[in-house]
Order: sequence, then C-alpha cells, then structure tokens
Amino acid sequence: MAFDVSALSAYIEDRDFPLVGELQVGPELTANGATKQAGLKGTSNLHYMETNVVFGAGAGCTRTASGTTAFTDRSITVAQIAIAEDLCLDDLRNKWLQILLSKGTLAGKQTVPSEIAEIYFAEKNAKLTQALDVADWQGDTTSLTVNLQRYDGWIKIIDAGSAVNGNTGGVTVATGVTASNILAILEAMWLARTEELSERNDLVLYLPKVWYDLYISALKAANMFHYVSKDGDTKFYGTEMTIRPTYGLRGLNRAFITYPTNLVIGMDGENDEEFTYRIDPVTNKKVLVDALFTRGTQVYFVDQVVEFTLVP
Repeated sequence: MAFDVSALSAYIEDRDFPLVGELQVGPELTANGATKQAGLKGTSNLHYMETNVVFGAGAGCTRTASGTTAFTDRSITVAQIAIAEDLCLDDLRNKWLQILLSKGTLAGKQTVPSEIAEIYFAEKNAKLTQALDVADWQGDTTSLTVNLQRYDGWIKIIDAGSAVNGNTGGVTVATGVTASNILAILEAMWLARTEELSERNDLVLYLPKVWYDLYISALKAANMFHYVSKDGDTKFYGTEMTIRPTYGLRGLNRAFITYPTNLVIGMDGENDEEFTYRIDPVTNKKVLVDALFTRGTQVYFVDQVVEFTLVP
C-alpha cells in the first residue's frame, strides 16, 4: 500500500514573513538644503538688490555722490502636480493577501490592512522623493517624459544662463569620465570657481553617484584613504567643499558646484506632498490615494554655478 497524491497540486507554503518594500533607504533630497519659497500659486518674482562701493576724494568741503544700487527681478513658475491611485481591495481576494483583509464584505473593501499600508506609504514617499529630485534637476516642460514635463529644473535654467564653464580641460564625450581622469575633472571644476565662490565655505559639488564611486576608487588607487569620509559628508580632498552624490543627476554626465541656498524650490504649502487616502464616495468599494502639490525651481545667481558638460 502507498499514498496516491497524483490528484494534488504541489504545495507552496506561505510563511509568516513580513512584507518588504523595494526601497529600504531613500536618497537625500537636494531640496533639503535649497531655499524654499512657499505660498506660490503660479509665476512669481524673486527680488534682487545689487549695490557697490565707490571711493571718492575725502579732502576739502565738497561732496560728490557715487555708487549705484539696482533692483532686479527673476521669475519662478510653479505647476500643480497630482498623484492619484485607486486601490480595489477585492483584487487581493483569492491571493495570499486575502488573509490580511478585514472581516466583513464591506469592511474588506474599505480598509487597507495595516501590514500593507505601512509599507505602501513608505514606498510611495520614497519613490516621490526620488522623482522630485530628478524633476528638480532634469525638469523640462518640453520633455516627452511625463515626470519631467511639469516644470523646468535647475539644469535647464543653468544652461540658459551664464554659468561658469567647469570643463576647462575640454574633456570629450569620446573620452568620457573614468577613474583615470575623475580627479583632474573635479580639480578643474574647483579651480574654475569665481572669486565670490572661492570666499564661501559652504560649497557643494553635486555629481552623479557613478562619478562619486569613480572618485572614491581614484582616491584609493592614489593611496589617499584619509580623504574618504566614513561618517557624514565626504569633502573634496584638501578643501572644505562637500561632495554629494545626487540622485537627480543619475543617467547624466553633468556636475555642478554652488552653495545649496542658491538653488530655489517654489511651492504652495510646505507639506503638500503628503499622501492621503479616503473611501470612494461614489462606490464605497475602493480606496482613493491622492497627493496634490505645487512645485517649481529657480536659481538665484546662475553666474555663481560652475557646471561641467562633456564636449561633443
């Protein structure tokens, strides 16, 4: 005698493992150090004042006025952005996820299980952080990419202005950025900064994570381990300039030196990006997830930015 199990399908055990999201650690958002302007609805002006000092002759009893003070404006345009997702909890039925649903037919349709909600909203916020950093840098209202076409980002604004050329060595696309030339590239950018930038102690070098990895590799190859930070920010060797691998520059061979507050983020409410959810008032059978916020970017002084672009 023996067991006859030919009519049974193979058993796959669903153990009580916790639900895990894709993103365990979110990137640092460039906007954390940027200047934030709240209360913006559409296009607004950023106001500038520039003045100078002119020495005149001090002898005698006459007075000669000199010097000028000029006021200028620079506009920032923000756009309303909506994120909307409908969750039909019935889709979880007949899957292992159904064990998480609330008891009761209607309650099962209207209540997102806490085990799912915690991971779901953590993932949504992390993905939004990434998407905003990319849009803040790479945004272009003429882009064919949906997440980039809502507002113009810092790169488009910088490229349209009078930024300092940091590719003084004329590194070409054919040569590219490698572990062999990364130190020379970053050194050239450092030396290209203006006198005004050279007086600041809060400069940040924003570069792609791939470049950062090449930089660390080059330092190790040169036996300069003491310039690699184990805790906190990494400084460009021999300087106080922070090197910041920037998620928003992923996929690009671009790098920028400026001070964080020179980058401007325009918004309406400061916490508008938060996700909310509610029961669908029409059907009572779905959960509606929404985020509605306003965002745009600007650069206070484009001439206080050192930018690197490969030569075609």
